Amino acid sequence: MKRECPSLFAALLVSLLVNVLLRSQTAYWPRAGLFSAVVCAPLLAGVGWLFARSWRLAADPVYKLLFGALLVYTSVLELLRLWQLADRLYPGAVTLTSVCLLVVLPVVYLRRVSALSQTAYAVLCLLVLATVAMLASVLPRLCIVNLQTAALTQGDFLAAVRDQLTLYPEYLLPALWPEQDKRGRHTLLRLAAWALAFDVGMHLILELFYGAAMPLRIDPVHAAARCGALSIFNRLEWLQFILWVMAVTVKLALYLYALVRLLGGQNKAEDSAAGLLDRFPLYPGGVWLLCAVLRKLDLDAALSLRNVLTWSFVGLTWIGGAAACLYRRLRRC
Repeated sequence: MKRECPSLFAALLVSLLVNVLLRSQTAYWPRAGLFSAVVCAPLLAGVGWLFARSWRLAADPVYKLLFGALLVYTSVLELLRLWQLADRLYPGAVTLTSVCLLVVLPVVYLRRVSALSQTAYAVLCLLVLATVAMLASVLPRLCIVNLQTAALTQGDFLAAVRDQLTLYPEYLLPALWPEQDKRGRHTLLRLAAWALAFDVGMHLILELFYGAAMPLRIDPVHAAARCGALSIFNRLEWLQFILWVMAVTVKLALYLYALVRLLGGQNKAEDSAAGLLDRFPLYPGGVWLLCAVLRKLDLDAALSLRNVLTWSFVGLTWIGGAAACLYRRLRRC
């Protein structure tokens, strides 16, 4: 990895994988998810690719403001999701203000793309090691007999498709830095494939662990880890929480870098993940204030609304890109 042209693929991948680890409830059976992922991965990549093409044609201040608002809204939801999860697992031990400080303040260090990229690779390695440790811990309790043999219904496949087609902003962000050095080859397809493979793999582990009770479990990944033979997540629970914080910090730094490119100009902010002190001095306080106002928000409904808003924004961008393309062709005629 070159410092002058760092890749942001690891940051995008960490941002997607953390959604699986912080999800509060399982959404589908892994058999259905395995078949649907074959379709959903290229579909998500195609949506992101078409959005990038349309974005270059329809780049307009209104679209930039809408995209920026979507990223700020998502940042608030990510902080609230982390806080609510921590509050369920460690009641009374973590406040909303402390979560905001732990996550937002390190973004100042990640104000450069090189720092963001290097930190993302380190967090990705830690996530892999933590996942391997969890698997080693629960391996004696994984039972083949827990695999469900009932025939899959159409509803099972629809549930898997609905969950896997959640359109996270990470699939749209590569449109903001079209440089090949930062984007890499086949970025969107690799992102979707790795994210859905990890998602289906975790669902399979949970089915082997819980059996038919899997859909009824709340915070299933962490509950399973605490029951492991090594009990590593009980003994090192604060290290686990620090890892969550690091992953969400990378996600927010990535969003803030996108905000700089959207609202602060691309050339001047080229090596800045968050031109934080001069361009967005109110970002930490503003995010904390929004979290405090929305702390009693129904997070499941808010995340569903975020998905609807993201798909709507993508559709609006497609329409704008098609209109701009048609207008250019008419002018040439």
